Order: sequence, then C-alpha cells, then structure tokens
Amino acid sequence: AVVSTQSTGELIQELREQAGIPLMYISGCTLFLESPSYQSRGDAEEKLKNQDLLSEFEKETIKQLKAERGEGEDKKLNRKRKRPKGPNPLSCKKKKSDSTETKKKKKKKTPKPDNDAE
Repeated sequence: AVVSTQSTGELIQELREQAGIPLMYISGCTLFLESPSYQSRGDAEEKLKNQDLLSEFEKETIKQLKAERGEGEDKKLNRKRKRPKGPNPLSCKKKKSDSTETKKKKKKKTPKPDNDAE
C-alpha cells in the first residue's frame, strides 16, 4: 500500500514508524517519493539475512557440475606470464655509421662502342 498525503503532521510520523509503507508527497505538479525509513531498511536487511538464496538441491547440483568439469575449489588459475618485450623498432633512431668507410663509390657507366659504325 502506498500512502500519499499533503499534510506533514502526525499521520506521517505514525507511518514512518511502520515498516514497508512508502510515503509520497505532492508539491505543485510534482510527486516526491520519500526514501525508506530506518524501520523499513532494518526489516529488509533481516529478510535478506534470513532468506536462503539457493536450495540444498541447487547447491549439490553446482558441486557435481564443478566436479565434472574438473574445477576444484583449491585449484589455482594458470595464467600465462607476461615477459618484457623489446623496444619498438619504428620508434628507435637508426645508428649512424661512418659515411666515408661504408659508402662505395659508384662507377660511371661508359657507353659501349657501337660496332655498326664501321
């Protein structure tokens, strides 16, 4: 049940003490929903603590499926170790070499004599 009121008197104080009743205010053209009271929050937490999310059958089924797949609870994950890599060759400067020693002189090509001119 949702309670909506325009008064801020005793009615709201009484309803705040009861758990599970949301309060709604009307101001002009807008509606405001008040946050849950401490009593409502406490009751909700108690219900969650007391509630068992999985039944015994579901828990047993999960254990059987893990055993079939070979997933033990103590088994550690084997991850591939990342090794350090070398520098990026595109971002490195090339080494300077001695220009006089390594450069070979190009020979000028001499034109071959034509034998047709005879």
